[in-house]
Amino acid sequence: MKAIKTLCTVLFGGFLFTVVAYWFNLDTKLVKMIEKPMMSHYDNMKRDHRL
Repeated sequence: MKAIKTLCTVLFGGFLFTVVAYWFNLDTKLVKMIEKPMMSHYDNMKRDHRL
């Protein structure tokens, strides 16, 4: 019974996390935060051919 209660608590916590992330648009904010360092990294990479 304790395992079922723990599983339900974990599932509800995961669901709550996804609802909060959707509500506050946290996934897009995280991507925006790491976009600039990633773009500068890829801009500085050596290319095999020109586009």
